[in-house]
Amino acid sequence: MKVIVSTHDSLCPIKGGGALRTIKCAEEFRRLGHEVLIIAPTDEVGEINGIPVHWLHAPKKQRSQLLSSLKFNVRLFRKFLQSAGETDLIFVHNAIAAATLPFLRWFYKFRFVLDITDIHAEYLVVNRKTFLERLMTPLILAIEYWIIRSADHVIVVTEAMKRLVVSKGIPAAKVSVVYDAAETEKISAEKLPGYEKGVIHLGTVDRQHNVEVFIKAIPGVAKAHPDAKFLVVGGGRELENIIALSRELGVYDRCLFTGYLPCDGAREYLKKAVVGVIPRHDNLPNRIVTTLKVYEYWASATAVVSAKMEGIAEISTEGGDIVFFGSGDHSDMAAKISGLLSGREAAERIRLAGVGTAARYTWQKIAPRIVKNALEL
Repeated sequence: MKVIVSTHDSLCPIKGGGALRTIKCAEEFRRLGHEVLIIAPTDEVGEINGIPVHWLHAPKKQRSQLLSSLKFNVRLFRKFLQSAGETDLIFVHNAIAAATLPFLRWFYKFRFVLDITDIHAEYLVVNRKTFLERLMTPLILAIEYWIIRSADHVIVVTEAMKRLVVSKGIPAAKVSVVYDAAETEKISAEKLPGYEKGVIHLGTVDRQHNVEVFIKAIPGVAKAHPDAKFLVVGGGRELENIIALSRELGVYDRCLFTGYLPCDGAREYLKKAVVGVIPRHDNLPNRIVTTLKVYEYWASATAVVSAKMEGIAEISTEGGDIVFFGSGDHSDMAAKISGLLSGREAAERIRLAGVGTAARYTWQKIAPRIVKNALEL
């Protein structure tokens, strides 16, 4: 069988969990003996782990995401056309890279499988946006769910997401749930001296990540723990605003802002922290996903303090491998972080439980499940 694997995420360098999920699935298709071609942004790299790549530029986020996505799909459509006639299965990560496939299927008879870790149009509903995006949001929502409905099979990352897409008219029988995973073999559970006072936010600093909640919690934590250290590891469109907020609250000198780092470099900072935070607001697009950082916190033996969201609650146990705080409540967040910094035994118990949870979500276990669902008729 000839399989095309595609995504809008950059695969070289990897800039998100979706990119890693895409590569691991491509490798699993190949392991099963299928002929695999990747069509995705790769910074002109023509091969990944022995799998040939037809590369193209990734959509930009600096200006209008809508216009950038449209241009990306025009370029992607040209790539699909080159191989669609001899392809049996097109496996696409997230609907943003699948906009042209419903039309392409008018002329070609490939199987279309959509693997979803985010529903991007839902972020337009809750985030600030340009005038054009604000005007177009209802149409964009309708188009994204239409793309999802057009797939032969849909793989989602939580039961909460499955309930949502089923409510939009996708038959439950063609929706499978396969949770995400982490590269646990590349993440060390070892810690460096002084980690007991480190608190980290790992990952992108964009609007939907709500890192400002973490920054607002820092004064409360710092008051109870003057020797605590706060790490914001990663870059993003909101980083400058987050830095400005830390200055306004008088905690800038207590924080380390790394900016963008390659994955391996960013993960090194997990060795310096006992607590990892997930401050996302409990709104629809955040509620239906997990997030790569929860798996990486667990794998690195970092105690997780997270806003309570439905998707994350599906894979965790409150008071076991995670501590929840009220969404958007920086005072509650500060109290939960302070409690772990004070309570060494509780922090140790949660850290060790997280390592056990991470062991259930490895790519060696998850990728075969995704591909099995993609191949089943």
